[in-house]
Parts: sequence; structure tokens; C-alpha cells
Amino acid sequence: MKRLALSALSLAAVLATAGTASAQLAPAPVLAKEIDSYGRPVPFGRPAYLLGETPLGSGKFKAVMVADETLPTHVLYYPADLPKAGKLPLIAWGNGACINAGNRFRIFLTEIASHGYLVAANGVMANTELEVGPQENPPIRVPGAAPPPPPPPADPNRPQRAPGRTTPEQLTESIDWAIKENARPGSKFFGRIDTSKIAVMGQSCGGVQTLNVAGDPRITTLMIWNSGAGMIPNNPATEALAKIKVPVAFISGEQAQDIAYPASAANFEALNDVPVFFGWEDGMTHIGTYGAPGGGSFGKIAVAWLNWQLKADAASAKMFKGKGAAISPSTTTPPPEGRWPTARAGRRYRATRT
Repeated sequence: MKRLALSALSLAAVLATAGTASAQLAPAPVLAKEIDSYGRPVPFGRPAYLLGETPLGSGKFKAVMVADETLPTHVLYYPADLPKAGKLPLIAWGNGACINAGNRFRIFLTEIASHGYLVAANGVMANTELEVGPQENPPIRVPGAAPPPPPPPADPNRPQRAPGRTTPEQLTESIDWAIKENARPGSKFFGRIDTSKIAVMGQSCGGVQTLNVAGDPRITTLMIWNSGAGMIPNNPATEALAKIKVPVAFISGEQAQDIAYPASAANFEALNDVPVFFGWEDGMTHIGTYGAPGGGSFGKIAVAWLNWQLKADAASAKMFKGKGAAISPSTTTPPPEGRWPTARAGRRYRATRT
């Protein structure tokens, strides 16, 4: 197999090459200090609230967020004008913390849907305060340190932000549902879903959920965000790496800031038989940019990968491969210890084996 290595380019330059909506990509964000009613930080602040049926997103097909009775344990995101958007690839999404709130990643998932996708997110429509994305950066464990103690029992009198947790099986339910609705006369999605193009992805605990179902033969591609097999000790997702048969991207924060970095890096090294991309950004935390306008840097990366893998978009592929992109074929022996050059503007991108 051909080995690919970094070219020393900032992601901003790659975006300009790829012809994305914006040629500029901000560095790792300076997080806000706002606090919500539960006493948790709101890293990117809270925009003025808009109802879920308000079409949003920077793509050609402004998208809405909907709780649909045909899939009551999930929240859907899709273009407001379905006929105009054409056939929609499916994205099944798992939330960070496996939180039972399908509206948790509203900003990020609405942005993706606005580029012509149907997104089914695990979880019910929960408290609107949750629609800001991840809010806290877990402490980084020192290598070799004992696992942290289990959390104390939940206080039944404490207000609950969301009712319980989601499961990996809900990702499979999303795929089953989409195939059924695409074939059901009378469904708003009848004939409108491209069930041959399916991505499954998730953040943190949702990324582990994604790996738990990675062997489903209906999946076209995977994206693992701030996550990886082994991040949650003794989770069976570790065994799932051998079942991956499709292109997969791992995106994380830097090693000193993201608890998931070691798992993402280890998974990347372990995968030898499928196209795999691993990218991280210096200064980025486990919080990512999901709550930033348009999903921030992560929103742009997600759209480019999905457009490449599910729509065969050559311009989007340039973010990840080819001359002048984030990665290019290596013609030299890799540096010692597998270290690749550091990209300008503090970004590092690395990929291999395609």
C-alpha cells in the first residue's frame, strides 16, 4: 500500500485550495467564560435562540432541526427544501458523553445538513441550553496513572439536563429507519435518501459508539471525533478496529489538551488495511469547535470529508490528499519515531495507508 505523509501546509491554505466556502480557518479558539443555569461553562457563548424549524447553515440548502415521530429517540437535521436538495446521503451521529440529547450538537450538525445531508442524531429533543456543544474539557491523565475513580452516585434531586444515555444500537436504528423511510410511500423522505451513501460518526463517547457498529456493511465511511477505541477502559470497541473495512478519519485536539488524543493516535497506528486519516490541531481541546458558528474548523473538516467520501467531490478531496493539500505522497523515508513535519500556523495533519 502507498504510504502518505504530511506536506507542511496550514489548514487555512488547504481550504483555499479545496475551494471551500471560507479560505480562512481560525486557530484553536479562546473559550468564553459564560456559565449556564446548571453552572457549566458555555465555551463559545450562546447565540440568540431560534426555533428548530428555522432554516440555518452556510450551505446551499438551509437546514432545520426536527423531532420526528417516526424516529422518536433521535433528532433529525435536513434541508428545509427537500425537493431542491436532491438525494441526501445519511449521517448517523453519536453525542459526546453519550448524552440523550439529539439537539446537543445542533450548530455543528445543522451546518453539515445544510450542505445536502440527512443527519439522524442519537437522543431526544432535550433542554435547549444543551445546544452549545461540549462544555467542559476533561483532565488529561498522566501516562501510567491509575484510571480515575468511578463518579459518585447521581443525586436524584439534582436537575437533569437530559434523560439518561444513548446506546450504540441507536446508530444502527438510524440506518434501519432511513432505509425504511426512503421506501415508504407517504414519507417526506420517500425516494429522497441515498441509502448507498452512509456515514457514521460521533464525538468522544459517541465516537466509541461509532466504533461499536463499525462492522455494519452498509456503512460507507466513518469519522471519529475526539475519540478512539481504548479511550474508555475495557470497552469492546477496541475489538471493532479489526472490523473496519471503509475509509475512516480521526480528528482530535492536541495531546496536551485532549484526553482522546492517545486513543486516536493508537487507532491510527493500528489500522493498516483501510484508508485512514488522523488530524489534530495544536491548542485544540476535547471541546473542539462544535459550538462555534457553523461548527468552526471542525464543521469545515466534516463537510469536506463527507463531500469527498459520499459525493465524490474532487475539490473537497484536496483538503486531505494530492499535491498542495494537507497530505501528499511521501517520497522520502519518514523521520525518526514517525514524526512528520509540523504544519505552519500551529496545525499538524498526518495520514497514511491508502
